[in-house]
Amino acid sequence: MIRPLFILLFLALDFVTVAAPTTFSNTNIVIINDSTNPPTQATPYPSSIVVAGLTGVITKVTVQIFNFSHDFPDDVDVLLVGPQGQESILFSNVGGDIRNSITNVTLNLDADAAAFLPSEPPLVSGAFKPTKRLDPLGFPFPVPAPAGSEGAPANLASFNGTNPNGTWNLYVVDDAAADAGIISGGWSISVDTAPPALSIVQTGTNVIISWPTAIAGYTLETTPSLLSANWSTASPPASVVSGHFIVTNSVSSISRFYRLIK
Repeated sequence: MIRPLFILLFLALDFVTVAAPTTFSNTNIVIINDSTNPPTQATPYPSSIVVAGLTGVITKVTVQIFNFSHDFPDDVDVLLVGPQGQESILFSNVGGDIRNSITNVTLNLDADAAAFLPSEPPLVSGAFKPTKRLDPLGFPFPVPAPAGSEGAPANLASFNGTNPNGTWNLYVVDDAAADAGIISGGWSISVDTAPPALSIVQTGTNVIISWPTAIAGYTLETTPSLLSANWSTASPPASVVSGHFIVTNSVSSISRFYRLIK
């Protein structure tokens, strides 16, 4: 599939093809265990989803938790870790400091939702922003969660600009004794992607074209006219500097267009 992005020297013309969201699911039950020595790991820990076949970089991630039941949901803390190691707390310390048991609540965690999850009223099904009431949490997520995950933000934008393909891990813990629960419908992740953005900057007599290395496998092509079908691979070959592919061309009196093609 061709996903071009065009740039004219000294004048940026962006024609970006944005892919519709793609959803991947793990419908297996997540049992939220309880113990006298919290934080207590859920079973499984983590629950994983493999994302494959997407092109471009992430522009948005939403997460769906299906049929969440718990006697004291304020005890539950949920961490999402992406394939590149980025992290987001989905929710922690929400649903009330008193016993507000819930049954089969479905949550859509979306950075663009109108409201945060409530700290006191009972949880109800709906779309909510990722919500973290204590920052950092007062305990580390048990291994194999990454070290320092208790300080992860409640921010799904942490995944933007990265490669979506690979294993996504959901770490669920119960942080206090005496209550347990279940996520009986499993969970899913919906991913929006777009081609990696090209940057073009003139430095002296050179023009530097770059794009992030988060996505490999794209080829930089060039043409003197958008009316021409004669696209050719840009030269010299791209080098890698500070997380970006870099191509340096001399400034020319002839305008040129560039595109990334998969």
